[in-house]
Amino acid sequence: MTYCFKKGLTLGALALGCFSCQDPSPKGEGATDEGPLPQKDYLGYVDTRVGTAASIADITVTEVEEPMGYVSPIVGKPSALTHWTPQTAKWTERVITVPVPYWYDQEKIQGFRGTRYPNGAVVGDWGAMSLMPMTGKVAIDAEERASKFSHASEVAKPHYYSVQLDDYDIKAEFTAGAKTAFFQFTYPESGSSSVIFDGVYVPGHYKVIPEKNEIEGYTVIAGHFKNYFVARFDKKFESYDVDMLPKVVDASLVPEGFEATYFNNDKLEGEPAVRKHYSQLDYEWLKAPVEGVKDDFFSARYTGTLIAKHSGEHTFTLTTDDGTRMYIDDKLVIDQWKYRAAGTETYTMDLTEGRSYKIRIEYYDGSGATSMQFRCSEPVEMDPGLGAKMALKGVDAHAVYVTFSTADKEKVRMKVATSLIDLAQARANMEEEFPDFDFDKAVAKSAEVWEKELNMIQVEGKEDDKAIFYTALTKCFVNPRNLNEDGRYFSPFDFEVHEGQMYTDLSLWDTFRSLHPLWVLVKPEESKDVINGMLNAYQQGGWLPKWPNPWYRSIMMGTHADAVIADAYVKGIRGFDADLAMEAMLKNANQKGDRGFSGRVGIDYFNEIGYVPAEVFGFYGEPVARTLEFSYDDYCIAQMAKALGKDDVYATYMERSKRYINVLDKETGLVRGKKANGEWLPPFDKSISVWAQGTAHDTELYYRNHTLLVPHDIPGLADFMGGKDGLIAYLDHFFENDMYYVGDEFSMHAPYIYNSLGAPWKTQKVVRDMLAKYFFNDVGGLPGNDDCGQVSSWYVFGAMGFYPALPGDPVYQLCSPIFDKVKMNVGQGKVFRVIARNNSKENAYIQSATFNGKPYNLSYIHHDAVVGGGELVLEMGPEPNKAWGVSDQ
Repeated sequence: MTYCFKKGLTLGALALGCFSCQDPSPKGEGATDEGPLPQKDYLGYVDTRVGTAASIADITVTEVEEPMGYVSPIVGKPSALTHWTPQTAKWTERVITVPVPYWYDQEKIQGFRGTRYPNGAVVGDWGAMSLMPMTGKVAIDAEERASKFSHASEVAKPHYYSVQLDDYDIKAEFTAGAKTAFFQFTYPESGSSSVIFDGVYVPGHYKVIPEKNEIEGYTVIAGHFKNYFVARFDKKFESYDVDMLPKVVDASLVPEGFEATYFNNDKLEGEPAVRKHYSQLDYEWLKAPVEGVKDDFFSARYTGTLIAKHSGEHTFTLTTDDGTRMYIDDKLVIDQWKYRAAGTETYTMDLTEGRSYKIRIEYYDGSGATSMQFRCSEPVEMDPGLGAKMALKGVDAHAVYVTFSTADKEKVRMKVATSLIDLAQARANMEEEFPDFDFDKAVAKSAEVWEKELNMIQVEGKEDDKAIFYTALTKCFVNPRNLNEDGRYFSPFDFEVHEGQMYTDLSLWDTFRSLHPLWVLVKPEESKDVINGMLNAYQQGGWLPKWPNPWYRSIMMGTHADAVIADAYVKGIRGFDADLAMEAMLKNANQKGDRGFSGRVGIDYFNEIGYVPAEVFGFYGEPVARTLEFSYDDYCIAQMAKALGKDDVYATYMERSKRYINVLDKETGLVRGKKANGEWLPPFDKSISVWAQGTAHDTELYYRNHTLLVPHDIPGLADFMGGKDGLIAYLDHFFENDMYYVGDEFSMHAPYIYNSLGAPWKTQKVVRDMLAKYFFNDVGGLPGNDDCGQVSSWYVFGAMGFYPALPGDPVYQLCSPIFDKVKMNVGQGKVFRVIARNNSKENAYIQSATFNGKPYNLSYIHHDAVVGGGELVLEMGPEPNKAWGVSDQ
């Protein structure tokens, strides 16, 4: 059975032929040559706290997730090297524990964090630092120094944040560029005003330079590179000090050292793979700690006997990545057995001189670097002036602080520049971005940057809708993170400084779907830079990244750099080495990862038997998801090959893209795990994924959402469902029974499938309803993890009236815009317009359309028509016009 579906390149010249008939060129009737849009003021609509609380919508979500945006009210230029945000917590106990800096339901602010946490994601914050203004006695611990505040005193914009710290009567304000933050603290009258700096999760190296009113230093990132910073004040220091680190536990306390046993699993199970002896636990490795141990998901146990030299209070400090537990005489005293980024835990107890104590430390590595520092502070009287003396020399410490006297309402200004290259570059970054101490000018400069970003798309409609839209658009430009510093960057893939481009914090599993396609439209030059950064990672590390944070992270499924590159290329983005890109994409598709990088896990089985077997890659292995996503990635490779004239590669990978059918089960009508011998797992088997855990309903949700993860072959999926009507019935049941998991990405394209089945009015209704049901101008206004702007970009496209349902194909599916007018600056002086006449909440259906003044009866639009600067006019009404948008299907 054959159907004609609304597609672009996948139907050869059909799309281009149709557009030729309807004259979509910018010179058609109704088109204009208007230049860049005149700038309007949109920052007033934005509140970056949206998404910092649990969703206020009735969200379909499984027990293993929580409808949280996982975003923070960050400040800084788009794609900044370092963003800044208020920090209410280091960690918060949620369904998924992650180091999100800010949670709306917290009552205190611990400081202001220079963060590289990928906004809205569930990964680590790398190279973080924090600072806090105070009065009175300096408190080192973040919770002890935290101040109460009121949300009513907050102003949260992408260029500016301010808040009143009630416990200290300090007004804190800051703005930020790409690499430098600029703070202004308004103090009360005090003889002991101060600012403290720390590394949030890890110790740092700090030096005070009083003659320059400066502090400089760095924290170490996974033992392989450093986050450098320079802080400069406009006020003289009256005193300064550091909180010294305890001594590393060595033979003086543990005479016989530590015995280590390593296991090639993350649960300390079975026989050890390697045994090793250490005199002290003080190491940082990028991957495996010893030969014979896996790079990721290994575990270790360290045991030793400590003999106390003094009686009295001892404080143990344990810094590790990922999960850690510590026992003293078999008593559990530190319990952080969970996936996390680098963190420091402490435990204090009284010891008796000469007595022996059994020490046992357990550790598991999830994905990424490995670190272990075990220190002990003994009850020995210290020279009270030692900290200040060491601060002048530079010393490793928990924290550094400076103090001074202030008059009532006195403003103290401070700039903090960061760099991954060195201290000299940090100073250069400061001079480039904020060369003086004019705070108001700095705020205005940052506001101008963001207004220019937001003005790339201008919308007309209800005020509340504009607030949701521009707040969402702001989140679309936070990540990926640009590591460029004056034309150079420190590469997290080979630990060298290079010239050129490098981006990280690319949540590619999420953002290939609509975030990167949005950038292709409004940021084509930077889209090119992002791809060049990926290719630099390939040349320096051997692989295209799949979720760099900042180096390779072997998380999520598929290798969706393939999708980002192919989508950009078929839409006309040039300026990168396309042949090198194809080489890298083909490597993903045919070789197992190495050097600690897991690309397409199970690719050898996929290429041998046509799917990823369930019993080999079970729980956490996502075997069914991998099969579906590898198939889609192969489709993207095929489109890239076709555009490059590589017809043989195109044919091969289009055939490979059909392998998804091997995990679709006729008995259940859904995806299903399959063993290597062809035997199916039981229906709704929970081992299919960690996300399928929880209730039976949770499991069914996973299966039903994932079954739709075939955006590249809707005809094939329809055939599996028994025909076009069968897939429509599936979708109707899916949406009517609230099974759509809008906060996750598996089926984000699902509402747009109706367009490809000849029922575009259903797409119009479903999308319009979802935009209204799930997104709000409220701190609980996001329906799930924003995932570096993916959920926000899904909203932005839907609100404008079109969506890239199939990245890799230069076609956008049309839906029902919520705005009366949309103007998108698509570059080269051209503006694409979508005008919805008679638009209202009730009038959600497209009755008819014109493009550049001529009748238009397609439910999709080609990329060339959009970037050509055309005008799409939609007549809206309260009832579906089932004759519109179904021609030429």
